Amino acid sequence: MKNAIFALGLLSSLIFIAGCTIVSGNAIVTGITKSPIGHNEVRIYRVPPPEYEEIAMISASAGHDFRSNEGLINSAIERLKKEAAKVGANGVLLAGINERDSAQISTSYVNANANVNGNFATASGNAITVDRGDTYTRIRGLAIYVPEKP
Repeated sequence: MKNAIFALGLLSSLIFIAGCTIVSGNAIVTGITKSPIGHNEVRIYRVPPPEYEEIAMISASAGHDFRSNEGLINSAIERLKKEAAKVGANGVLLAGINERDSAQISTSYVNANANVNGNFATASGNAITVDRGDTYTRIRGLAIYVPEKP
């Protein structure tokens, strides 16, 4: 019975961990804020619209070891829209997307000799270095207000 409860707890924990994406964001107000709106009303722009008002510089990040890059980008964009909506922006002018890095593994061979007080010693071995890289997808943008056309 104890083994079954332990296995169920372990399985539940693994499912919980596998489903959690860490998402964060922030805004630095550079203009005049407006009343908050729903994040679904925020539009993403790659090219500046003809007329707009700057409200804030915003950023968002999303990280998860087991999600695809596309999934992380979508999560980060969703958070970017929420940051824009908080300051009343109805648009985001994208400034940059940095996708997560992949891990880098390198190996090297080291050989060392030493002579201390007439005692000669030598050592050699392999070294393995693992650089995990940045596991977060990061997005930057400018929160803008685009006036409605009459």
